[in-house]
Amino acid sequence: MNKKNEIHLDVYKNRSELHYDGAHVVFMEGKTNDAAIKRYATLKNTLDNGFLEKLFNDNLEYDFSKVSDNTKRLLVNLVDGITSETGRALVGLTFLQLTIKTIVPKQSIRLHKGSTRKGSFSWVDGVPMRVLDNTYNTPFLREKGLLNINKDGVMMTRSLAENYPYSQLFKAEMRGPFAEWINIVDALEDGSMIPEPALHFLLSILINRSNRFETLADNTCELLYKVPSFTLKSSESFLSTFFNTTHYSARAFEVVIHGLMQAMCKLGYTDLDLVPLSQMRSANKKHGNVGDIELKDGKVIVESWDAKFGKPYLYEELSELRDKLESNAGVQVAGFVVDSNLMLKPEVIERQNDFSALTNVEILLFNFNDWLKYQTEDLSPVQKNLLATEWVRAVVETFARRRYDVAPLDEPCENWLQDLNRLLSALVK
Repeated sequence: MNKKNEIHLDVYKNRSELHYDGAHVVFMEGKTNDAAIKRYATLKNTLDNGFLEKLFNDNLEYDFSKVSDNTKRLLVNLVDGITSETGRALVGLTFLQLTIKTIVPKQSIRLHKGSTRKGSFSWVDGVPMRVLDNTYNTPFLREKGLLNINKDGVMMTRSLAENYPYSQLFKAEMRGPFAEWINIVDALEDGSMIPEPALHFLLSILINRSNRFETLADNTCELLYKVPSFTLKSSESFLSTFFNTTHYSARAFEVVIHGLMQAMCKLGYTDLDLVPLSQMRSANKKHGNVGDIELKDGKVIVESWDAKFGKPYLYEELSELRDKLESNAGVQVAGFVVDSNLMLKPEVIERQNDFSALTNVEILLFNFNDWLKYQTEDLSPVQKNLLATEWVRAVVETFARRRYDVAPLDEPCENWLQDLNRLLSALVK
């Protein structure tokens, strides 16, 4: 390729210049101009007047023959790029960008920042996508159950907020279907993708995924009533098989631990109140949490557990726990549950004992099996059998997103639920 024609971005003090496919586009930095302010006003007014709700209601009758094969391919691949950990923010951002282009075709969707405030980074022709997302896009997608994204918006993925135009040269560290997303951006900007049909098609994909998920969730929950009664031993075996064989086992393990406490609370086997499950990858210390699973007496955390999958050596984790306990004086019992055998080396035991004495908290280290014995040692055989069935139900209904009040999983749960469905089906046969 001729270097002169090679795609490149020239960055100057007051502007960026994008060169690609023979095109030369200049993005000036500075307070938004009058034209951008008017476009932003049009966007807000249109969205305030129910644009997204109307889009949703009209989607069943939309003529999808208007959608080109290339558009379909890009959008399907984009949504298929969602995993348990990545992709949702890019899909949510694409939905917003398609919405913007549908309402105001002249607005560049490469420019995600616009402001008239002094000292704020802004493009002259940009609009504040973060505000549009927080106010309209993310609430809509969450309310309709179309995309399980952070309630604070897709721009919580910091790499999307870098002060560069969205292009093939966007160098922020990106995870997920970046290629599909940026190809969609390019197609919308060069006019090869028509925004309104593409927006309807993306909405349809998300609805279909949602409907498919609900069908799977219904089917899996129904299987619970067809399975012979669980014993505590069989439920432990069933759930161990699940979290050891499913994708992203660490999160599955955490839900299994939380699920037992859900069951204990529901059956009245504890007087404590269970704290709702934290979001995946949330920083415990930042949010004031002691562990992944917490039980309160009133407003005070008195018992806390951290689920550690694949981390049998807990030397550093004990230091982190000590720091958290310093700001949570009411904790009486705190510890770790690991999926395998613990590596109880002398330095770990010494640190465990030292920190217990220092904080006046009973710090416990358990593998999964021993933790279960600890939680159930005072229960009668009848109570254990009731708990066994309720435990499996809690885990299944959590992944079916039927317990959003106590277990608000915002990440896609379909793969986990498919694995649970497969394991339950094997027990019914």
